[in-house]
Amino acid sequence: MFGLFSKKEPSFAEESPIKMTIIEADKWIDIYGYIEKTDKGSIQVYVPLLSQYMSNNLVPITPEKSTNVNLLEAQKDGTVKLFNFDSLIKDIILAEKRIILEKPSKFREKSFGKIKDLLSNFDLEVEMEIEYNALGVPHTQKGKTHRIFHNGISLFTSIPIPPKTIIEVSVRIPHIEYIEKKKDKFTVSVLESKQIEKKKFETVLNFEKIEESLKKYLLEYSLVNQKV
Repeated sequence: MFGLFSKKEPSFAEESPIKMTIIEADKWIDIYGYIEKTDKGSIQVYVPLLSQYMSNNLVPITPEKSTNVNLLEAQKDGTVKLFNFDSLIKDIILAEKRIILEKPSKFREKSFGKIKDLLSNFDLEVEMEIEYNALGVPHTQKGKTHRIFHNGISLFTSIPIPPKTIIEVSVRIPHIEYIEKKKDKFTVSVLESKQIEKKKFETVLNFEKIEESLKKYLLEYSLVNQKV
């Protein structure tokens, strides 16, 4: 499953999701995008939320900064691999929402198996910001997922939510370009709220209605955030 400094480098296929992590002292920022094109020595990454990342107050994002990169790619045999490597930012074109990375020479990799099997059977620990509300109730709450799996999600709540409650969830997957800043939404039903500690419950939610494309993007986001 694991390979250290793989002999076969990734193909850097267009539209492959990427996460770039830049560290400054004890702070860091994760930047999400997808490959737009490559040449002999560079990788051009389209970053939909680049202006937001550039305005952060934690970590400066500039050319010549080093970054650790996770690259998720579908292979010709139908499997999915996550490649990890260190790179350098060669240029930033803010007006075009692009970051140009230096092509690396060494890689680490992790295989997740066949994509068709993953879509019907995955369960990964991953933190993702969401907004949610009980269907028909206008009050919206913010939270973070604990796990994302093939038929639902889980998150931590301060109180238990009754089983069979229908909840509408809004997400924004950061490596996806949205028209008119639209957030994707789906509905879930509460399976159970398991008490973890005092005033902390893991609430498990099963998908009620979700687009298959959104389910695929949730899987991509979950995989690109795994460790190699």
